[in-house]
Amino acid sequence: MMPALLCCAMPGAAAAKAPDTDTLKIRLEASIAERCGIAALGANDKDGGRIDRPSTISFNFRLDCNTPFRIGVSADQGAMALVEASGDRQIRRVANAEGLTTEGFATRKPYVASLQFATDQDGMVDAGDCDSNDLTSRKGDCQFFGNRAGSGFAPGRKSTAIGREGSLTVRWRGEEEQSVRLAAGDYQETLTIVVGART
Repeated sequence: MMPALLCCAMPGAAAAKAPDTDTLKIRLEASIAERCGIAALGANDKDGGRIDRPSTISFNFRLDCNTPFRIGVSADQGAMALVEASGDRQIRRVANAEGLTTEGFATRKPYVASLQFATDQDGMVDAGDCDSNDLTSRKGDCQFFGNRAGSGFAPGRKSTAIGREGSLTVRWRGEEEQSVRLAAGDYQETLTIVVGART
């Protein structure tokens, strides 16, 4: 939205009449609309390679918030979950309540997510780490969980981020640190980052 500009010339008397004063006051008004958005820097989809080996993947983004804001992250499943190909779509493999196949293999791989971003006032802000199972609900213990604009982590009461960069980093441990081996196949998860003005 373009800044609005209003110019008012208000003489003390009608134009046909001689002015009563030697002073003319002009009032100028302008405004900039609040905005808060996010854009990916690079690909949104990344292949983490082998899920049975320790891995770290970073997703970079740019913030454009000219007003104090909150940033939130949520996950669809709370783990990297095993999928099977079925035509042109992906379906989750059926597992029991413990997340195991009938053969006794695990079908879910937990991970840890970390959120960092820069603000105009404070430089780089570290919002901390969250376990994947805390990214599906507000009931979890994640300070940057948020699934709607204006929810999640607030960097500061007056913090803005105009053209600032940040990253969401996901990491998981190797299979040797798990008590149950993972089933063979492809694993997927969807993470969503939201930003919005503080309310």
